[in-house]
Amino acid sequence: MFDNTYNVWQFIAQIVVFGLTLGLGWFIALFLWRPLNGLSTRLEKIGWADTLLSFIHKLLWPLSVGVLNSITVTVFRQLDWPNYFLADTVPIIIMLWLGYHLIDTLLHANLSEVGANVWGRQVLLPTFIFFVALYLFRLQKYFLEYPLGYGQNINVGSLLTGVAIIIAVLFVARAVWHYLAEQFLPSADAEPALAHAIATLVAYSIVFLGGLGGLTVIGFDLATLTVIAGGLSIGLGFGLQQIVSNFVSGFILMFERSIGPGDVIELGGALGSVKTIGIRRMIIKTPENKEITIPNSHFLSDVMTNLTRDTPVTRVAIDVGVSYNSNPREVEQALLESSQHPSVLIDPQPTVFFQGFGDNSLNFTLFVWTDNPFKIPALSSDLRYNIWDELAYRNIEMPFPQRDIHIRSGWPVKAADDDQ
Repeated sequence: MFDNTYNVWQFIAQIVVFGLTLGLGWFIALFLWRPLNGLSTRLEKIGWADTLLSFIHKLLWPLSVGVLNSITVTVFRQLDWPNYFLADTVPIIIMLWLGYHLIDTLLHANLSEVGANVWGRQVLLPTFIFFVALYLFRLQKYFLEYPLGYGQNINVGSLLTGVAIIIAVLFVARAVWHYLAEQFLPSADAEPALAHAIATLVAYSIVFLGGLGGLTVIGFDLATLTVIAGGLSIGLGFGLQQIVSNFVSGFILMFERSIGPGDVIELGGALGSVKTIGIRRMIIKTPENKEITIPNSHFLSDVMTNLTRDTPVTRVAIDVGVSYNSNPREVEQALLESSQHPSVLIDPQPTVFFQGFGDNSLNFTLFVWTDNPFKIPALSSDLRYNIWDELAYRNIEMPFPQRDIHIRSGWPVKAADDDQ
């Protein structure tokens, strides 16, 4: 009974020491953050640097506590004082603490602020508390070594470790993709399509290798998985032909560089800007702010017009018909005056073509150039308004189709005579 009481008091004493270490570590972290805080204001325009400094800020406290705990354990051993809790359990808690901040930083870097807070408070924090409780009560061995697989060396610990590795790899791959596609490669003067292709290939390579590593840590035999995958590929190949076609088409489109993010394209009569190029599908944003999802295979089999492949400068044509009583030269001047618009380029200059003599009108076409193809519908509408106002100001008539109807008399009378 005396020994048990003595052990309890030893445990309580070590907890008190750990609490003091937490308080002292917090003051040390606060002191160390002051110079870094001034650096963060200078690097606030660099997204990844701000995220890195935020992560370092979160690590200062647990790292300070870890250093102080190591010093405390060394002193306790020199004095031959009990230190089993400080030497065995506290380092594990600090490692879990560091992992918590790492995952929390990845959540904030890849999700919205609201989504990251929800995952952090409702999933990550309870998980952290659960594992801390396991180590405090020394139940981690029974929980982590609980077997799950039959014939496979899989337990709860290996499963959680493998899943954590796969999730971490997904976050890292996404962060690498954003860094390469949005910062590094554009700054290196790489074309948007090429930058997107390289970033996607690197990200998928990271996911593939990380997935294999996670499955290996879980305890799966990769040779067995290869045999199973080979057998399933034969049966699923017939049902997944379209998916495989879209997958291959996605890689062809990315490395062919015929389409890139931000390009304005026409496909099937629809005009839109390329928002996202995925492995399976492409998302197009229309001028009506609608998002259209198009499978990649359509871009290889159907006719697609890229309005901004080499240059965003695009020609816009406006057809106009005027009365035969109008002076063609005056109509030309009116149309040129109507072409004055903020979205119309001065070079190349607007031009007017006399297209021909129609049934009811003299047919002209106004050609203008713009460097914003996405707004062609709005520009065309504005130009038609200008044309209407200019022609009305010059008293130039815009005719409408007319038909002469000749009514022949006598048929109803003859029909009446026949009836008699």
